[in-house]
Amino acid sequence: MKRLAGLVAAAGAVAGAVAGAVACAVACGGSKSPAHPPANSSAQVALGPEKPIAPGPECPGTGLWAACSIMYRLDRAALAPALDSAGAPSENMLTGAPLMLKLGFTAKLEVHLYADSASRIADERRIDRTQYVMPEQQQTMRRERTLIENANMVALLTSINGHQRDRVADALMAGPPQPPSPAQPQTIAPSKSTP
Repeated sequence: MKRLAGLVAAAGAVAGAVAGAVACAVACGGSKSPAHPPANSSAQVALGPEKPIAPGPECPGTGLWAACSIMYRLDRAALAPALDSAGAPSENMLTGAPLMLKLGFTAKLEVHLYADSASRIADERRIDRTQYVMPEQQQTMRRERTLIENANMVALLTSINGHQRDRVADALMAGPPQPPSPAQPQTIAPSKSTP
């Protein structure tokens, strides 16, 4: 009986040591992604800043999607977007500037940005739409990717979580940030005083 108690205590000590080593490796480990993306990337120039920036001078609202506005919109929807530096576009027929994102632990979002909506529409004619489902459609047993289209952006979402599919589609289908409207002068009607 004492021998069994000793074995249990030793197993507990080993498990604790392994757990501590794993925690240290996670906390102390270096990042595998580069701190700064390559400066000579032509796709990055077309995409703009690749971090969630509120509409403003660094990420102006132009009526078209940019990488920063997509990241900002997904971040505001609490979808935890992160650049997927190791990801590569899987839809070779789309020629827009690619932006690969991870959403949470398992979902992936492949975004293609175009100069305008006309070039996006023309480019989309080349893809096989039977391989995708629209956001309002249910996935089948084949677990198709969700095709999200809006303005100058095509997004292909890989996720089997219906709630997540809805949230991503809602965030992106709301449209890109619009330019600020010019200030309209306000006219105030004179008040009539009663004696």
